[in-house]
Amino acid sequence: MEKEIKLGDKEYKLHSSLFTIIDYRNVFGSELFSDIKKLEKGKDIKEEDFSLVIDTIFRIIYVLHRPFSKSSYNDFLMTLDFGILSDAEELGILSQTIGEMLGTLQKGTKPSPQSK
Repeated sequence: MEKEIKLGDKEYKLHSSLFTIIDYRNVFGSELFSDIKKLEKGKDIKEEDFSLVIDTIFRIIYVLHRPFSKSSYNDFLMTLDFGILSDAEELGILSQTIGEMLGTLQKGTKPSPQSK
């Protein structure tokens, strides 16, 4: 599946396939769907865990964008504006996009209250 998203003022192409699981493990050393469970904690996330959730979101977006760019994760993060972190709507759209692209959420549905 391919999709385009806008982060700040930039457009990013995303691609998901079965290889996404392998690529995520190769790049980050952890399992993609195990890390996605961090996102499913939703409102129950403790303040100190918020940075882990944000990192997980951007790791996934990075791996989905990786077929179109060979930049490192750090270089990818440097292209993003810090303001993204304070935009709850944009973070929600990112989570929704991740769910749709990885098959954990049907297209057009909203995450359950537990996964917000």
